[in-house]
Amino acid sequence: MKRIGIFSIVIILIILAQAFVTAGEKAPVLVTPEWLAAHLNDPDLVILNLGQSARDYRRGHIPGARFLWMSSIAASNPELSFELVPVEQLDTLFEGLGVSNDSRIVLYGVNVSPTARAYITLDYLGMGDRTSILDGGIDAWKAAGHPVTLESSSYKRGSFTPRVKNDAIVDVEYMKSHMNTNGVTIVDARAPQFYNGVGGGFPRPGRIPGAHNLYYTTLLDSTNKYLPLDSIKAKFAAAGIHPDQEIITYCHVGQTASTVYLGAKQLGYKVHLYDGSFEDWSGRDELPIYIEAKKDSVKK
Repeated sequence: MKRIGIFSIVIILIILAQAFVTAGEKAPVLVTPEWLAAHLNDPDLVILNLGQSARDYRRGHIPGARFLWMSSIAASNPELSFELVPVEQLDTLFEGLGVSNDSRIVLYGVNVSPTARAYITLDYLGMGDRTSILDGGIDAWKAAGHPVTLESSSYKRGSFTPRVKNDAIVDVEYMKSHMNTNGVTIVDARAPQFYNGVGGGFPRPGRIPGAHNLYYTTLLDSTNKYLPLDSIKAKFAAAGIHPDQEIITYCHVGQTASTVYLGAKQLGYKVHLYDGSFEDWSGRDELPIYIEAKKDSVKK
């Protein structure tokens, strides 16, 4: 009897240890359609379909997915057109979507950048280690032959307590205090013409002084999937961004730079998103702007 009792205790301890390891594992930044299909019925899984309109959700979505409206996490205000909403509002929103602290979250959408911005929002709320993005979104899901449904999902309200990671999404004061700091690299995720000051701006053209340019689309393939990690790392290195540096990324309003944030996150780099981005910076007349000097093509 003693031997049976000891054996049972050992088995219980092994099971508990395995559960602890599983609970402590960080979720990968990206998951494949195959992974999601295999875990579709997991009791703690929360799938969030990110979009600008509920109409797209009603046209067909991954079974069990819940609609997350983009404007509910980043909205316009009298000063800027795309800003993080208050923590209390996000807490209520995600609880209403059935998110709890032990939820395993998978995000997907049609476009990469809004989905990445939703990931950063959850990272800011302390859920980054439990959140992934479906690489390639709904198109990759369909291309893999997995079903979509027109049926709305039913679920219970969650119990969620944010553990705010304040430096995931930063403001202009953080930018000003870190832009000339050794070991900090500012990354402009806009297209080169905007970076060089020839494509307009919000409201002034140009870039934040000292910023490196890494156009967000260069991290994706033709199907809106992220490139392999070695290719992403090479893109960062070519832009002058290295693993030992802290990254602050920005774009026009703080959405497309989210794609660069996700690329850095996959590489394990320390990264922040400048909320408000160039719209905020260039709208403050007291802050400096750099514009690439124009070359004189006339022979003298």
